[in-house]
Amino acid sequence: MWREWSDEAFAEAKAQDKPVLLGISAVWCHWCHVMDRGVPGDPVHTGVYNNQQIADYINAHFIPIRVDNDQRPDINARYNMGGWPTTCFLTPDGDVIYGATYLAPSQMRQLLPRVVEVWRNERQEILKQLRERSAQAGNRGSGVHTPLADSPLPAAEIIGDVSGAIIRNFDPKHGGLGNGQKFPMSDAWELLMAIYAQTQGPSTSSERLLDMVVRTLIAMGTRGMYDLVAGGWFRYSTTPDWSVPHFEKMLEDHGRLLPVYLHAIQLCRRAGREGDAATLTKVVVAALGYLTSTLLHDEEGLTYFAGSQDADEEYYLLSRAERAQLPAPFIDWRLYADWNALIVSALLQADIVLDQPAYADLAVRVWRTLVSRCLNEDGSVVHSLVPRDGAMVHAGLRGQLGDQAALARASLDLAQYRPELMGDALAVARRVVDFAVRELLSPEGSFYDSPANPNAQGMLRIRIQPIFDNCTMAEALLTMSYLADEVDWRRLARSALAAFGDEYKRYREHGGPYALAVMRAEQLPDEVMIVGRTDDALPFVRAAQATYSPWRIVRALDPERDAGFISQRGYPTARLPVAFLCRGTTCSAPIYDPQQLTQPA
Repeated sequence: MWREWSDEAFAEAKAQDKPVLLGISAVWCHWCHVMDRGVPGDPVHTGVYNNQQIADYINAHFIPIRVDNDQRPDINARYNMGGWPTTCFLTPDGDVIYGATYLAPSQMRQLLPRVVEVWRNERQEILKQLRERSAQAGNRGSGVHTPLADSPLPAAEIIGDVSGAIIRNFDPKHGGLGNGQKFPMSDAWELLMAIYAQTQGPSTSSERLLDMVVRTLIAMGTRGMYDLVAGGWFRYSTTPDWSVPHFEKMLEDHGRLLPVYLHAIQLCRRAGREGDAATLTKVVVAALGYLTSTLLHDEEGLTYFAGSQDADEEYYLLSRAERAQLPAPFIDWRLYADWNALIVSALLQADIVLDQPAYADLAVRVWRTLVSRCLNEDGSVVHSLVPRDGAMVHAGLRGQLGDQAALARASLDLAQYRPELMGDALAVARRVVDFAVRELLSPEGSFYDSPANPNAQGMLRIRIQPIFDNCTMAEALLTMSYLADEVDWRRLARSALAAFGDEYKRYREHGGPYALAVMRAEQLPDEVMIVGRTDDALPFVRAAQATYSPWRIVRALDPERDAGFISQRGYPTARLPVAFLCRGTTCSAPIYDPQQLTQPA
C-alpha cells in the first residue's frame, strides 16, 4: 500500500492521473498508531489504514506515500498540517490540495471521495490557486530583511520581549507556561537562568526567575512529565499539572532538557538551595540511568543512543505500576545525528556537575561514532542511520542545517571540555560549518535548511530558513570565532540572526532560542584561557566549567602549538599551568590554583 517518498511514486501519480495521499507519522506518535491499527475496544477509533474498505479505496484512487517525521524533517517542515499524524492530499506535482491531522474512520470515509471529486471536476481552479500560492512561497519561514552585519542587534529589546512573554505566561500553581498543554520549553528556562545569573544581587528581584525555573523543572521531574518509575521524559503533558504525559520518551527531549537541569543544579548550589539541587540531581541521575540502560547501543566503533522508546496501544492503556512490570517496550534503534549531538553536549556537562568522568568518556565515543559514520568528506552530515541486514546504513538525507549546526556545536563543546581532543574537534567543526556556508547560506545572510536541489519533488523545491536551526548555527559560529580567534565567524553569526529581527516576535514565549543567541552575539563571553600541557590543563578546564555561566569560552593553549597566540596575548609562561579569566575587557591576574576559577565573580 504505502510507497516511500520518491521520484518513482510521483511519476506513478502522474502516469495514473491520481492525487497523492501523504501520511506523516512517527514511531512515538500515539495517534499515528491509532490511524494504523485503532484502539482496542474503542467504537470510534477503530483504525483507518487497517480497514480493508478504506484501504481498497485509497489504493484505487490515490498514490499513498508514508513519511517518517524524524527521518525526513525536510518533508515534515513543508507539509505538516499542525501535528502528528498529518494527512495531506497532494497533486502529482507535490502541491497541497487539502490537509488535516488525525482523521477517524468516519471522517476519512467522507473525505476521500470528496477529494477525488474535487480533483476530477475542479482541477483548473485548484491549479490556479496553487500557482498564486507558489508565487509567495519562496519567503515561507524565512527572514526577508537585508541584514546589517556590522550594526548591533537590539539585544535588550529582544531579550525583554521574550522573557516578558515567558514571565506573563508562567503558571504560578503548576509551573510551566499557560494553563493548557505543557511542553518542556527548555530554552525558556535557560533564558531566565541566563538573566538571573547576570542580574543576581542582594537588591534585585531576580530570585523570582530562579524560582520559576526550579518550580517548573521539579514539577516536570516529579509529577508525570518525567516517568520516575520507568525513567525518561515524555514529549509533553496534556494537563496543566503535568500528570498525564503524552508521546513516549524521546532522545531529543533528553538532549535539550538535561543541560537545563544541570545548569539549574549549579545555580541552586551557588544560591544555597541544597534541597532543590538534590531534587533536580535525582531526576538527572534517573534520566541518565534510563538513557544508558535503555537507549544506549555501545560496542567497538558504534556508540550511540536510539531515537526513542515506543509502545503498542495496549501499553498506553496500562497504569504506571502495570507498565513497570513489563519489559522495555519497542526501541527505535535508528541513529539520529542531531539528537545524538545534543546528548554529547549534555554528557560533557553531566561529567562536571555530577563529577562522573565516565559520562565524558561516553560523550567522546558517541562523538567519534558521529564523525566516523555520519560525516561525509565534503563536510555534510548524514541525518540518520538505520539498522538493515545487521548493519547501520545511511537513510539518504544529508546536509540538513539542524544536523550541521548540532554536530558543529557538539564538536566545539568537546574542544572546550577535553583539551586533548581540541585540535580534532575544531577540525570537525570547521568542516561542518564550511559545508553550511558553502551550500546553505542565503542571500539574506541566514541559512537554508537544505542544500539546493532543482530536481526535488513538490514543495521540497522551496528552500526555507528555519529560525531556530539558524540560532543553533549562529551559536556555533560565535563559539568557533572565539576558539579559532577568527572574527569573521562572529560577523556571519550576527548576520544570520539579523535576518530574523522581526520574525522572532510571532514566537512570543517560544522565542527563547533566538533571545539566547542574540544575547551571546551582542555580549562578550567569560573567557577562560589556560596555558599548559594537556594533562596539566585538565584540572583547570574542569574547574572552569564547574560553575554556571550564560556565555563562556574555555580554551586550553598548548605552549608549543599555540605559541604565537600566547605571545600575542602576552600571557606569561614562566610558571605553568596558568589560567586567566577575562570578563568583558578585564582580565584577571595569573591563576595557578584551579579552585580559584570556581569562586563567584
